[in-house]
Amino acid sequence: MSPTNRNEPVIAPPTPVRAAASALFGLAVGIMVAPLAPGFQVIVLILNVGAALLLTFSHPYRRQVRAEVEKRGERYRTSAAQVAPLFPLWIALMALPLLNTRSWALMAIAWVIASAYTWFIYPHIDGTAHIKPIDKTKKK
Repeated sequence: MSPTNRNEPVIAPPTPVRAAASALFGLAVGIMVAPLAPGFQVIVLILNVGAALLLTFSHPYRRQVRAEVEKRGERYRTSAAQVAPLFPLWIALMALPLLNTRSWALMAIAWVIASAYTWFIYPHIDGTAHIKPIDKTKKK
């Protein structure tokens, strides 16, 4: 194993799952500045976050993730390292409704930015970024 491969995750989330979940998380953030009633915004927010998490954690690749984690003798559970990257999205969810401006254009901009951010942090959210190759030299 070359040194450049040691920092690459063993398992990568499937691209369609990553893209769909990123778009759903992004829409959940973007909808908060849409010119819609607050009740409808919250319903769309909850449905999108729920769908993104359901898609992420019920996809068959999660069996691979679980097997890899358990192969290392670790517990398969959600960690703070998975939740911490979501903090900027949470801040956006809290701050965007405070804006006095409501527009579809602003919603689209927020959606794209939040989706792009989620795309980059997605391996941390689903935990695959934390599963590194086992270093054979350390065990000797």
